[in-house]
Amino acid sequence: MTYTSFLKSELLVLWRRKQDVVNAVLFFILVVALFPIGVNSSPEFLSPASGGIIWCAAVLAILMAIEGVFKEDYLDGSLEQLVVSGLSLPLLMLLKVVALWVSVVIPLLLVMPLLSEMLSLPSGAFWVLIMTLLVGTPCLFFIGIIGSALTASLKQSAMLVMLLILPFYFPIIIFATSAVQAAQVGLPYSGLLAMLLAMSLLSLVFSPFMTAIAIKASVS
Repeated sequence: MTYTSFLKSELLVLWRRKQDVVNAVLFFILVVALFPIGVNSSPEFLSPASGGIIWCAAVLAILMAIEGVFKEDYLDGSLEQLVVSGLSLPLLMLLKVVALWVSVVIPLLLVMPLLSEMLSLPSGAFWVLIMTLLVGTPCLFFIGIIGSALTASLKQSAMLVMLLILPFYFPIIIFATSAVQAAQVGLPYSGLLAMLLAMSLLSLVFSPFMTAIAIKASVS
C-alpha cells in the first residue's frame, strides 16, 4: 500500500458509502429550510441570521458525517492494518481527512447558491460565506476526527463525540458568522478570515498526530 493508493481507496470507500454523504447533505438542507418555514420567512429576519443558520447547519452535517468514520474500519480490522502497515499513521490520517472533506464539503458548496437565495443572503456576502466554509471547515474535520478516533471502539459514541468536540467548534462558528455579518454591513472581514485560516493550519499540524495516538489507543 502507498499513500496514493490509500487516498484512492478512501475516496472509493466514501463513494460506495455515498448514502452517508447524501444523508449529511440532506440533513444540512432540511435544517436550513426549517428556519424560513418554521421560524420566520421575512428577509428582515433571515438576511442578518443567514450566516449563522448556514454555519450551524454545516456543523451539524459535518458532525453527522464524521461521528462514525472509524467504526467500520475498527470492526473489520482495517485500523489495525493501518497501524502495522509501516506507513506514517499521521499522514494516513491526514489523507483520510482530505478525502472526507472533499466528499462532504463540495456537495454542501454546490447547494449553497440555492440556500443563500432561500435565506435572502445579500450577493455581496455570498462569496464571503463561501470563503469562510473553504477556510473554516477543514478545522472542523481535523478536530472532529480526533473525537471520532478516541471513541472508535465504543458502541454508543455519537453523543460522546459531540460533547468532546462541540466546545472546540464555537470559536470557528463565531469567527465565520462574524465575517459574513461584517461583509453584510460593509465592514472589513479579512482579519476574521485570517483567523479561520490560522485555526485550520494549526489543527492541520497537531490533529493527524493526535488522531494517530488515539487510533493506537483504540486498537490496543
